[in-house]
Amino acid sequence: MQHKTQAFAMMSLQQVKAMSLCAKVLSGVIVLFYLFSFSPFLHNNLAMTPAFVSPPSMKIWTLITAPFYENRIIFVAMDLVAVIGFSTILEPLWGIKEFMIFTGVVGVASLLSGVVFAIFLYSVTYSYDYMLVPFHGLVALACGYVVAVKQFHPDSVAFPPPAPPTFRVKHLSLLIITTTTVLALVGVVSYAFFWLSLSGTVSGWIYLRFYQKKEQGSRGDMSESFSFATFFPEPIQPPLATLGGFLYHVLVKIKVCPKAVRTYDVSAPSTIRLTLPGTDPLDAQRRKQRALKALDERLNKNDEPLSWPSLDDAGTSSQEEEISQAVGAVQLEAVVVQSHPPPSVPTETITDQSKASSSASLQTAKTELV
Repeated sequence: MQHKTQAFAMMSLQQVKAMSLCAKVLSGVIVLFYLFSFSPFLHNNLAMTPAFVSPPSMKIWTLITAPFYENRIIFVAMDLVAVIGFSTILEPLWGIKEFMIFTGVVGVASLLSGVVFAIFLYSVTYSYDYMLVPFHGLVALACGYVVAVKQFHPDSVAFPPPAPPTFRVKHLSLLIITTTTVLALVGVVSYAFFWLSLSGTVSGWIYLRFYQKKEQGSRGDMSESFSFATFFPEPIQPPLATLGGFLYHVLVKIKVCPKAVRTYDVSAPSTIRLTLPGTDPLDAQRRKQRALKALDERLNKNDEPLSWPSLDDAGTSSQEEEISQAVGAVQLEAVVVQSHPPPSVPTETITDQSKASSSASLQTAKTELV
């Protein structure tokens, strides 16, 4: 037993040493604030209470301390796992500076929106109790981090077995918001917990969609794979895309979201470069990796007949869209071969040749992508 304890301690120490500086600082702050929670005075000065942010109290600093303050050990453990896990994924992609900027923006924005939401509830119900509910915890930041992971790995499996492999990272945000909504309605958690999960998701998406700086000076990620409708199941995405487009134009009118700007670089006499928000080399590399992954999955299905997209399909998955974009011309050629076989050649031979031709074409497309 003693040897197992020592081995666990050594493993934990190695994991702590492998953590980035940012993860160590945030984890240390979470643990320190938890120790402060045993003091009623410090509790009231670390959690954000809507009634005390405005004059005369003016506890503005709670907008910074509240995201890292927990008064329950179970939530402290969950926060530490979230900070370590998400920093490991996002820091190599963004760097420490951008990771901290995203953390600050989502944390402060979600709490400010919580103040507005509390004032709205008070004005509707005339119950001052809504103004006295404390907002605190890492739930808003965790939901924002989930949105960031969705931006880079939307089709990755969210949970290991025995969870269903069809449950992807892109489904996590809707699952979290639905769960917190149900828990708030039955009284398990306060309305503040529900609002932090919702506002953390929305503020994280708005920042990444419209404001995050890219390497080439552009801002945001305006790709279709990161639109607002992609947070919902595919059958209801078309009407939500229409609604999202209308809301976007409204937000542009009131200066909340910037307008997507197309810029042309004609400095070279024979080239014209079109730059759109979200089309920097990092985004291109991300889409390239997704296309390669989709091609690998298609090539590994050697025993299954190839099923080409039909014109009657109402919608396709994002993986099929990547494949169709990467090898569209090759698929068209294969369909023509299958549709017009020479009369002198048996059908079985044509089918085998079509499969071989399609497989070779997919291999060629994968080589070109690499």
